[in-house]
Amino acid sequence: MKMLIKKKHIGVILTPSKRDFDAGASTFICAFKDQEDPDITYIYYSGAKDFKWSHSAIGLAISDDNKHFRKLKKLNPLIEGGTRQFNSKESVTPAVVRISNYYYMFFAGSNSTYRRKIGVAYAGDPRGPWKLIKVIAKPEKYWEGWSIDLGPTVVKLSERDVLVFYSNVNNKTPFNVLFGPRYIRRSIGILKIKITSPKSIEALKYEGNPLKIFNGPKGTPTESLFCPGYLSINQKHYLIPTLSTYSIGFPYRQYIGLAKGESPYFKCNKNISVLIDGPTEKKDILPEIKSEIALDTPSPIITEDIIYLYYSVMDRYDRVWKTALTIFDKKSF
Repeated sequence: MKMLIKKKHIGVILTPSKRDFDAGASTFICAFKDQEDPDITYIYYSGAKDFKWSHSAIGLAISDDNKHFRKLKKLNPLIEGGTRQFNSKESVTPAVVRISNYYYMFFAGSNSTYRRKIGVAYAGDPRGPWKLIKVIAKPEKYWEGWSIDLGPTVVKLSERDVLVFYSNVNNKTPFNVLFGPRYIRRSIGILKIKITSPKSIEALKYEGNPLKIFNGPKGTPTESLFCPGYLSINQKHYLIPTLSTYSIGFPYRQYIGLAKGESPYFKCNKNISVLIDGPTEKKDILPEIKSEIALDTPSPIITEDIIYLYYSVMDRYDRVWKTALTIFDKKSF
């Protein structure tokens, strides 16, 4: 399951603020570079009001060296749902892309029911202001459970067509108790989106959902997959999912994986290697960790010959979500 890829753990690069909208967490991120300003790295992140996640919104931090980030406190939060909006309770898991002269942010949101749907907002500048457009997807299929959220990467197929990866958050109980596994089993789906303008956005769920070829047997790292990042290198496609073995019980073992494909639909690929082994490498990422490490939303960007992989981390002892960075040698992929 392991790959001989050169890597270096940098550690935590984004932590909760002492106050403000993100005092409970700074996590579930999307790393983004704008073609007109390639020297700046943007991290759109999910900020929680407190450690219990009673309310969450989306903020922005920037860097000119890919490692040291500054939160834009005067602008944050960028997206926070109003009382009657679908994301009045939660706004999380952003994924950003530029199409023509606009920037589009796909993200998951929920109201008091905690049932997450996928919405989209747009802006004329990566720093905003952002305007909510509409909900484009909601959980409908049995495998999607009661909530869905996003991976942090948008696959740009053309100037109008993009793909985003999404996953179920939970199972569809009580039906799951009777007919399915009693532990959480997460899978990945694809949304096919056509963007003509902010007023014309169509989203369809891929007919091959979920990508079950990736889900492995119970008790293996690939038992559950969710919130994947994506890379394209030399016309090869790489999916970078989070992996988890929920069936073993708490504290769960989690990993970040890597799958290689001939297309962004990953139709014929079954093998997933472990890119970051949570149980083995946790002290290299969080030196003071006291329990098992939680991982989520791996978001890669490439600068010259280096891959910067940003991802969410948490020590299950204190349950505080942060953002970490590991760098890889692009040539070893």
